Amino acid sequence: MLYKWGVIGHETQLSALENDIKSGNLAHAYLFSGPEKVGKFTVAKKLAHILQCPDNYCYTCNVCKQIEKGGHSDTIQLRGDDEAIKIEQIRDIIARLNMTANSNHKIVLAEDIERMTPEAANCLLKTLEEPPPKVVFICTTTNIREVLPTIVSRMRVLRFRNFSEKFLINAMTKEFPDTDTEAIEQVCSLAMGKSGQAFKLLRDGELLSHYRTLYNDILRLLETETVSERFSYIQGIYEDPKLTRDFLDVLLHVLRSRMLSEHNIDRNKLMKDITAVQNTSSFLKKNINVRLSLENLFLSL
Repeated sequence: MLYKWGVIGHETQLSALENDIKSGNLAHAYLFSGPEKVGKFTVAKKLAHILQCPDNYCYTCNVCKQIEKGGHSDTIQLRGDDEAIKIEQIRDIIARLNMTANSNHKIVLAEDIERMTPEAANCLLKTLEEPPPKVVFICTTTNIREVLPTIVSRMRVLRFRNFSEKFLINAMTKEFPDTDTEAIEQVCSLAMGKSGQAFKLLRDGELLSHYRTLYNDILRLLETETVSERFSYIQGIYEDPKLTRDFLDVLLHVLRSRMLSEHNIDRNKLMKDITAVQNTSSFLKKNINVRLSLENLFLSL
């Protein structure tokens, strides 16, 4: 690699970006598409560092420090927070892009752009059709099908995927040499191929304990046929969006693990359950009634 990316895997995508830079064929807009927590936004931010840093992404200059802290005037960051991206936010970004640049580029880092309202998407589209000079959009999405097709067509799309569990175990073993093998294997299993999730779990003991608790709760709930017990559990989590997302992540992990490890099991039913969990996660991102979505999910399991 030409640059010190400091990320796990994704060599094909990184090579493509380096070729764009080296050849002078940098796109005015990129869209990194793939599952959440696989490193898309990390790569996006690293690319911003490389494009803005006067010293080959040195990690130490004021530009690098400002970008890392989200305070660089010519690198605008729009992080994912589950809220819709409204037209006013896009208008504000466009206004900033039309100001004089003091850096190599004017860069917009936008996470999960499927969150844009139709009005915001159409507003952004006009800028993508006629971008100001020196502007580069680096955006991510976890669901490219929910991004306006005309926006996708004006971006250079790079697709990111989950890692295999074997790859992730090897990578995390190198990153955390003092962590015992059993803990790394458990974390990589829970992370379901997501390097960002694996890093978080290995660095945060409380988070790992939280996931282990959810894992045991889910095993118990799947073994009981008592609807009241399941609904009682839902009552305790549905008002906390983060807890609900974590719960669905671990539930998906449990179901997928059963698909791979258990032989005497109804695989068609299991596939329907996995699809139901994925659909529920999608419903929650669209702010559909959380409690009702979880209740319907548990009635189908």
